[in-house]
Amino acid sequence: MKRLWFVVLVGCGTPPPVATTADADRVHVELAQLSDGRALLLGKCGGCHDVPTPDQKPRAQWPKQVADMQTKAGIDSSQRALIEQYLVVMAPK
Repeated sequence: MKRLWFVVLVGCGTPPPVATTADADRVHVELAQLSDGRALLLGKCGGCHDVPTPDQKPRAQWPKQVADMQTKAGIDSSQRALIEQYLVVMAPK
C-alpha cells in the first residue's frame, strides 16, 4: 500500500523579525516592549490573515493601518501601542 504524505505549512509567509537590543537602543525603548509588540502581532493579527511584516509598509503608514485594524483584532489601546511601536521601529524606512 502506498502512503501519501502531506505537509501543511501554517503561516506560509516570512515571520516578522525578532527585535534585538540594538533595535531597542536605536530608538531608546525597552527590548521587552518590542518583544511584546511582536508577540501581540503574531497572536492577534494572524487569526484572519497572514501576519504582516514591518517591511510591508513604510514607517509612516503603520499607525493608520494598526488603528484601522484595532477593533477587528480585538486589541485595546495599550496593545495597539505596542504593536504599532514594534512595526514602526522595525520597518526599514
